Amino acid sequence: MKVSQILILIMIASFSLLLIKAYKLQVMEHDVHSSFIESLESRIKDIPPLRGRIKLDDGTILAWDEILYTADAWGMSIPEKIKKKLERIVGREKAMKLLLGEKILVSKGEAELLKSFGIKVSEKIVRRYENLAPHVIGYIGSEREGISGVEKAYDEVLKGQKGSELVVIDPSGKELGKVVEVPPIPGKDVVLTLKKKLQEFAEKVLKEAGKAGVIIVSNPKTGEIYTLASFPSFDPNTFTGEMFYRKWLRMKNDPKAPLLNRAISALYPPGSSIKPLYALAFLLDNGDPNEGIVCKGRFAYKNKEGRTVAIYKDWKISGHGFVDLRKALRVSCNVYFYQLGLKLGIEKMKKMASLLRLDDKTGIDLPGEVRGIFPSPSWKMEKYGEPWYPGDTILLSIGQGYILLTPMEMLNLISFIANRGKVFKPHVVKKVGKEYIKPKVILSMDIKKDVWDYLIKALKDVTSFPGNENEDPGTAYKAFKDFNHPVAGKTGTAETSQGKPHSWFIGFSPVENPEVAIVVLIEKGGYGSEMAAPIARQVLDLYFKLKSH
Repeated sequence: MKVSQILILIMIASFSLLLIKAYKLQVMEHDVHSSFIESLESRIKDIPPLRGRIKLDDGTILAWDEILYTADAWGMSIPEKIKKKLERIVGREKAMKLLLGEKILVSKGEAELLKSFGIKVSEKIVRRYENLAPHVIGYIGSEREGISGVEKAYDEVLKGQKGSELVVIDPSGKELGKVVEVPPIPGKDVVLTLKKKLQEFAEKVLKEAGKAGVIIVSNPKTGEIYTLASFPSFDPNTFTGEMFYRKWLRMKNDPKAPLLNRAISALYPPGSSIKPLYALAFLLDNGDPNEGIVCKGRFAYKNKEGRTVAIYKDWKISGHGFVDLRKALRVSCNVYFYQLGLKLGIEKMKKMASLLRLDDKTGIDLPGEVRGIFPSPSWKMEKYGEPWYPGDTILLSIGQGYILLTPMEMLNLISFIANRGKVFKPHVVKKVGKEYIKPKVILSMDIKKDVWDYLIKALKDVTSFPGNENEDPGTAYKAFKDFNHPVAGKTGTAETSQGKPHSWFIGFSPVENPEVAIVVLIEKGGYGSEMAAPIARQVLDLYFKLKSH
């Protein structure tokens, strides 16, 4: 018999077998298979997308998704020959757990092999975090939605779009296979403006200080935030496991408030760090900066009849001697500013604050920002049902009394001065997907050059004037002595109802061509010159060192 004939016989035999099988399925066993097919169900399942990553410009990934694979052999009858293979795939210990009905974590490769043996493998997406700048990054909830920080502010672009699949399920609930699949679309990556080493250092300094506080460093010419550190802090990985709500509630009720972003969500009296605002208001009101007073360490406020009704003290008990505006800023003379505040009056002080939007949110691209309080007579009447008194103006003139601002609002104040009348919207995100965030001017005022020259020279004196036998040094001179880059700034010491005062420093550098602005606040840290200013020096030291490399 020829080969061609043999091939034809084989084809005829194969075709005959197919016909017999088809007859058996469709005629003889029709009722059985029809019943099975009718018992099958189809179900549409969501396929969760991977969230976009949150990264730094240098490529450091701070938040990302990880897929975990879980194997489960509960209720399965596994043949002996398969059991031996399991040990080779996942190891003896894991294989034993699997055979005892426990769920085990496996790698992607192991998962594929286990699937081929009919063992159920589940996938779960878990959010992971590099524990850096948690108040900026934020965290997600149990439904994978952004809860705080960039995770919440940019949730729409980070979360991606769900996919779906149509699966066939038998009466026992076992999936028999996919019919149709629409793959999910992953979220876009977000790139931050933060500088890694500067952020790490700021967090370390705050932790070592051992007190609640804030360090913010920004580029005043763009509004980019290089550092935003708030302490106490937290690890966002805390919320990636089970029992999310319980863990979150425990941390939320912690008296140290680690979840609170103190840079934008906490209010503080600014103390003397607000004085540049009043100096600017005075200069714009055509006040004479050379007109001085003699400070003897106290100011007696007298009523219309000339009777002393209250005594307000300076921080320096012996007084500062003759003080003009420039010296008043340099040595932070309270007695001078008590009288300057009364000259200006509450309406002009409030107007200046409103022009600089110090009574409004900065609009930073983070959730949870609160509005500062810059009081006024109408505000006090509405809040307390009381009229405004001269004493309220006197306290306000040194950043005490009813005034409460956020560190971010204080950053806007010093950025306004650094830019000589312009403020860019502060932002922590540099790029979404492939699209860069454009700097946005939120405030611009045309102010004469000589006004700026005077004010900025006075603020430079704060860090650079060494003092002599007759003159006190700038309040931050000791902290910035021998610093290679000229800094303009202002210290602040804000009294609190209990314990030490809050310690402030706001400033920018270099003076002539500012490229970095800084705000340091240490809760109950004492004098601004003693704690906040030295910390600012350390951070600026590192900034310029990193820039030079």
